[in-house]
Amino acid sequence: MEESGGDNRKGSDEISLLAEELIQLSIKCSMVVPSVKPTLICTIWIEKPYNPESFKAQMKSIWKTRKKFEIQMARQNLFLIVFDSEEDLQTVMEGWSWLFRKNLLLFDRLIKPMEKNQMWLNSSPFWIKIGSCLPEFDKKDLLHAIGVTFGGVIRSEIIEDSCRLRINLDVQKPLRRGIFVSIDNKNKSWISFKYEKFPMFCFGCGKMGHGLNDCIGLNPAEKNKIRDDPTLWH
Repeated sequence: MEESGGDNRKGSDEISLLAEELIQLSIKCSMVVPSVKPTLICTIWIEKPYNPESFKAQMKSIWKTRKKFEIQMARQNLFLIVFDSEEDLQTVMEGWSWLFRKNLLLFDRLIKPMEKNQMWLNSSPFWIKIGSCLPEFDKKDLLHAIGVTFGGVIRSEIIEDSCRLRINLDVQKPLRRGIFVSIDNKNKSWISFKYEKFPMFCFGCGKMGHGLNDCIGLNPAEKNKIRDDPTLWH
């Protein structure tokens, strides 16, 4: 007795489908609705796979909050962090750049319902130390001008000859090593940038999320050249 079910297609080179199997369904993406409690969206800027439970455990050991918080998984590499306290949320948001296995955590506040496939984070605030500049440069104007090239200034500090700038950095773009500055387009000077508490990034392409060994944009010879002289990075 022959078994029933399925479709006996022996002898055919291609699989034929029933008309009903050719139907393509279109469905809505599931929504994430804000909790009554303060909530953050969080993702890890990382290219390698990782254990989400390990991430949850590490964050709960690092964040010394006054009250409890819960980490929920919304989809792959996207988490909802629900706080019992608004103060604790602000502490996490305004703290130093948080890292998981040397990779950057990106945050945003969840304030309205969103489709999961529309939840995308690609920027993070960073402090940049501005290298030494000529005495004729107005430091306040210099910081403002540099900040504009990053999309705006969050905060700036000038303490004698030390200048710092807090900006939102687009993590999809290569890091900038500095910028040329001049007065009235004459005698341009190079101003270097030093990023504070920075995560893993590639000395080859200048992007975050992977190291030089894992960079797919460089061949082995180029990688070896940069290892021999790191000042050559991108």
